[in-house]
Amino acid sequence: MAKHILGIASTSYHLMVFLFIKDAFFKNDSVDLVLTDKTPFFEELYKSGRLEKYFDRVFFADGKKIKNPYKSAPVVLWESFIHNPTTKQILADGSYEHFQNYDDIFFASPGMPDEIVKEISKTAIKRNRNVRFHRFEDGFASYTKPPVSTVSSPLGQKLYRRLFGYDIKKQENELYLFEPTLAEQNVADSASTGFSPIQIPKTKERIALVTKQIQDILQFESRSFDERFMFLGQGTANCTQNPLTYRGLILDIAEHVGFENFVVKPHPRGDHDRFEDHIHVYMDTCPFELSIAAGNLEDKTLISYYSTACVSGKLLFNSACRIIFTYPLAGDSFNEKCDYEDYFQKLSGLYDNIHIARNKDELFRLLDQ
Repeated sequence: MAKHILGIASTSYHLMVFLFIKDAFFKNDSVDLVLTDKTPFFEELYKSGRLEKYFDRVFFADGKKIKNPYKSAPVVLWESFIHNPTTKQILADGSYEHFQNYDDIFFASPGMPDEIVKEISKTAIKRNRNVRFHRFEDGFASYTKPPVSTVSSPLGQKLYRRLFGYDIKKQENELYLFEPTLAEQNVADSASTGFSPIQIPKTKERIALVTKQIQDILQFESRSFDERFMFLGQGTANCTQNPLTYRGLILDIAEHVGFENFVVKPHPRGDHDRFEDHIHVYMDTCPFELSIAAGNLEDKTLISYYSTACVSGKLLFNSACRIIFTYPLAGDSFNEKCDYEDYFQKLSGLYDNIHIARNKDELFRLLDQ
């Protein structure tokens, strides 16, 4: 008997990962999708109808219609066990009437689920006392940040068990990752987190299929570039102690490889990635993962402090591009501290062409290879 599956996607990356999961585990089931307003063009994508040939039903959830995501305990209890009007309000075009009694719900959320997931989960549990929730990876954070249960408070968990006979710890205990071996101990230890990592299988055929699907769905034209080296900017807004250190390393790399061979991709939240006068700047509306999927970066070297956008192409599409992390050289660049040495070490061991430069001599040697 076919199961009813629901996936929730708030970013292009979520959508790509869920397409992998759908093809790997649910080819013969009924699969619906919720797009959310967290990505601005997703409402346009929902209205385009391009997703309808890949999913049985597609919904759009507008989180701006949640008037108060910080609800009092009595309101949460009322909506959880008596009546929750919010799910109906956030679903566009009156589509709430087509919302199924789902067997399994998939979403990406390192740490605490967001307000849209919480509203949908309340409705889903009330409709089906056997519904199961599953996390899937959201890049770097999913390997380093322990997930928190959809019903997170001890009181809420107790009430669900007593009133509905619903044990969230038994119904939400799987974390789908492309590379479970990369997960930090505080994520992978199911005894403490309650979540067991499950590998999302990748085959050449599945990679080719998902690449074709996502290109058809998103219809972005990925631009190519001639430069051999790309620096991916860091999200430095409000967290840069010394931008001179940050920019200085970028300039050192450009001088070493030659300005004609070097380009910077600014981070959307970066304040110090503009070098228009003397360094080429790469601007593209295409999601970076799709640029990698298009095969435009296979012969490139991607450099960053510790941006994991460059890793996503390897996790999803087994990209052959080289990657050099320079976070040991960050010095006083950032207020935030990179505490994920174990993750980066395992990552560089898993892939032959991922490297960590621990000093400038090592960096320049890697650039010359």
